[in-house]
Amino acid sequence: HHHHHHHQMDHNMQGIFLHVLADTLGSVGVVISTLLIKYKGWLVMDPACSIFISGLIITSVVPLLRNSAEILLQRVPRFNQQSLREAVTEVKNIPGVQSCQRVHVWSFTNKEVVGSLQLQASAGSDKMAVRRAASQLLHGIGIVDLTLQVEDV
Repeated sequence: HHHHHHHQMDHNMQGIFLHVLADTLGSVGVVISTLLIKYKGWLVMDPACSIFISGLIITSVVPLLRNSAEILLQRVPRFNQQSLREAVTEVKNIPGVQSCQRVHVWSFTNKEVVGSLQLQASAGSDKMAVRRAASQLLHGIGIVDLTLQVEDV
């Protein structure tokens, strides 16, 4: 089966990378502004360089902060929303499924998606087959840790 893994860097590695990048840009900025001030007399280059580097750092940190906030808020990952809707619809269409309730899916880490749901199966239906079909569908869209409750109606 296929997984929808969007090549994501671990948040710690991303943070370290951004930190090193900011330090490097800061050093390069200091060297360039020093040369321009010394040889061209452009005193405005020091604050201009600082503002430019700050802008670069802020724009690169915002996605990291947004992603971290989504994990802390246990939000459905952005890239999974549409495939999750489609998968829940498919789960409801599995033979024997009467209803699908209490669907909770959230980011556990920036690479792991966790979910739980409750299925009502019609009396006399093969509950193991229903469970197998539902977990295959949900694992297929990238839910690594699934809690699935199947009840008789």
